[in-house]
Amino acid sequence: MRLNSRKVLVTGGAGFLGSHLCEQLLAEGAEVRVLDQFTSGRKTNLNDILKQIELINSDIACEDSVLKAAKGVDTIVHLAFPMALRQRSIETPVITGILAGLLNVIKAALASDALLVYISSVAVYGNEQYVPIDEDHPLQPILIHGAVKLAGENFCRTLAVSNGLRTVILRVADIYGPRNTRISVPIKFLRQAMKNEPVTVYGDGSDSRTYTFVNDFSEAVVLSMVRPEAVGGVFNIGGEECVSMRELALEVKKIAGASSPVLFQDSPVSGRKLNIDSRKAKGILGFKPSFKIVEGLTVTHRWLQDNPDYYQA
Repeated sequence: MRLNSRKVLVTGGAGFLGSHLCEQLLAEGAEVRVLDQFTSGRKTNLNDILKQIELINSDIACEDSVLKAAKGVDTIVHLAFPMALRQRSIETPVITGILAGLLNVIKAALASDALLVYISSVAVYGNEQYVPIDEDHPLQPILIHGAVKLAGENFCRTLAVSNGLRTVILRVADIYGPRNTRISVPIKFLRQAMKNEPVTVYGDGSDSRTYTFVNDFSEAVVLSMVRPEAVGGVFNIGGEECVSMRELALEVKKIAGASSPVLFQDSPVSGRKLNIDSRKAKGILGFKPSFKIVEGLTVTHRWLQDNPDYYQA
């Protein structure tokens, strides 16, 4: 196992990404501690591993709690991120809370001499100026989510220079899979098809993007922890395929065995192509996505069938 004797703190560990990552970390032999306030994360996401982890219910904006949670760990994976920001909130307390929390996490990493794996997003790029989008693409976010993620990257880079912070930045492409708390496009399409409702696509269906199955994301995080050459690096993490919304809708219909029509709704923007280049991660981290979009959607469909009330919780 690749993480024997490693002690890892996962902020936001009860959320969609965090709960999957914790399972992977445990499978690799790590000791896992979770810090989560349970605003969007769910304790039930951790039901299968509760006896194997240490769970701390607190806010990352509380400096004392973060310092205590990080004591004795050698790696911190920072995932905590409020759902309100993903929903484009510009409320001051939301934004100041997440940035204050990041500074607390950085201080804790420095105090414990721990590696900080900062989970950023391809939202830092904004609209594509060329494709595929690599790590040298201009950083011009168009959503508050991307702007805050980019601010976090800048904090990490600055503290690496000024204070010796050891950090890895992962810019992840849209992630989907079981326990996806936010109803992302793959989840929305699957739920519509499973009810034989129209699958609604914004624009003409030509918008395309790279999707990442959650297990591949977890593997990328593990690789960033075990490859010494990752420290100080910035890496795109995405699946192998860039699929259009029309292709995604048709694939979902096939997987769900649905007769749903595909309805195209008016949208001011069509034709965006968020094709993410992960060659740097493949070369330096050894990252290789294991799930094609059809495989990931099939696993997610099966999970939705087994958990029909998840989104009513």
